[in-house]
Amino acid sequence: MRGTVNRVILVGNLGKDLLREDLENGASRVSFPLATSESWSDQFQGKRKKMREWHQIVCLDQRLADLTMRKCRKGTQVLVEGRLRATLVSEGPTQWVRTEIVIDGSGCDITILELSKPIRRNARNPRARKS
Repeated sequence: MRGTVNRVILVGNLGKDLLREDLENGASRVSFPLATSESWSDQFQGKRKKMREWHQIVCLDQRLADLTMRKCRKGTQVLVEGRLRATLVSEGPTQWVRTEIVIDGSGCDITILELSKPIRRNARNPRARKS
C-alpha cells in the first residue's frame, strides 16, 4: 500500500461559543468543542439508545477562522473536514494525549449547515427588549 490518509469528516453542533487565540506570528487560532450523536435500537431490550461524542476542533486557516467567528456560536450545526492530530501534553508529573481535529489548509473545510436558533428574551431577562 502506498501513501496514507489522515482525514476526518464530522457533522455536529458547536458545544460552546468559539474561542479565538492570537498567536505570536500574527495569525490566530479558533477552537471549539463539537458534539456528534449516534442512536440505535438495543436488540435485546428494544429501547432506543443514544451516545454523544465530543471532539475538539482547531481551525488554523485564517479565512475559515474569520468566517466561523462571524457566523457561528453555540448550537450551530457544521460539517468539519480536517486532520486528526494527537499531541503529548505534560503538566508536572502528569502526561496525556490530546486529540484534535485540525483545519489547516488544503482538503480542510468548515461548512455551516444550520445557524443556531436566536436567543429568546423574556420578562425574566433584565436585558429583554420591550416591544
